[in-house]
Amino acid sequence: MLILGGAKMLRQHKIPVTILTGFLGAGKTTLLNRLLRDVRNQHAGVIINEFGETGIDAELVIKTQEEIIEINKGCICCNVRGDLIQILKDLIVKVNKRDIQLDRIIIETTGLANPGPVIQTFLMDEVMSFWFDIDSVCTVVDAKHLPLHLDQEEAQEQIAFADLIVMNKTDLVSSQEIEDLKFRLKQMNATAEIISTTNSEIPLNKLLGIASFQLSEKLKIRPNMLTDNHHHHDDKINSVVLKADRALLMDRVNEWFSYLVQIKGESLYRYKGILNVKDTDYRVVFQGVHMLFAGTEDRKWKNDETRKSELVFIGSKLNKEDFNKGFRYCMGEDFNLRKEGNFFNV
Repeated sequence: MLILGGAKMLRQHKIPVTILTGFLGAGKTTLLNRLLRDVRNQHAGVIINEFGETGIDAELVIKTQEEIIEINKGCICCNVRGDLIQILKDLIVKVNKRDIQLDRIIIETTGLANPGPVIQTFLMDEVMSFWFDIDSVCTVVDAKHLPLHLDQEEAQEQIAFADLIVMNKTDLVSSQEIEDLKFRLKQMNATAEIISTTNSEIPLNKLLGIASFQLSEKLKIRPNMLTDNHHHHDDKINSVVLKADRALLMDRVNEWFSYLVQIKGESLYRYKGILNVKDTDYRVVFQGVHMLFAGTEDRKWKNDETRKSELVFIGSKLNKEDFNKGFRYCMGEDFNLRKEGNFFNV
């Protein structure tokens, strides 16, 4: 018996927690959608954390009976860990009031999250350890772009703390590159299972209910994991958020994105968003990683929702004014984009 929020609640079982990590653009949201598709008959709490002051991922996640909660005030392993604990406590109270059996929790962390402090949350907080049990820590890696980021501390930590590594986008690299990457991953984490995938397609029984998390193995990696509260992000990495209700011109969007992919691609770790495009009743969804970009028509805009564009770019030393100029150009502002060879000079 546990008293929480003034109510006495009987725990029927420990609720399994799956932690999805992976560097920016690896395919975590795609994998989350695969999971939600396969657990439609279950009651799951889904928590999505994003890097930056606005959220896009919750709009890209399929809507089912799951409770989907978004945290976008910061990184889940840093200043919003208290928010995570409070959200989970509130969720427990909510499902008990509704007399619902919560089957599992799935947490999708930001691509810059260190899994260590998130794991610590479920082990050190009394209420969390009473109600929850970590089922697995799954790290999704991008087979094509991971070699560009292996010197990043966050990518190394995500790989080291995983008990399951999903090597995604294997269709974009050769078989030899896959073997070379597996060798490097095994050097960093010898005990994790590695599963090769395309489009984050993985059987449900390979990820949920596998009870692969072993605290003793994590303590070998980080002996002070249960007491270390220090974590910070590289100041070179920043995010740019763009929002507008004004419709965008598709030909200008194509021109701007063509520039971004060709000239700025190496600096863009991850970019995604929803566009309100003139002369169409459909949302346009785009996602990209470095120089790989895809945009597609999504569902129709609903009659009761505001048509707006929301874009998020995450990368290395991104100049916010440059992005603002390009965005204004897409809305119809006239200036010479290529004056003196600089796309954004006015």
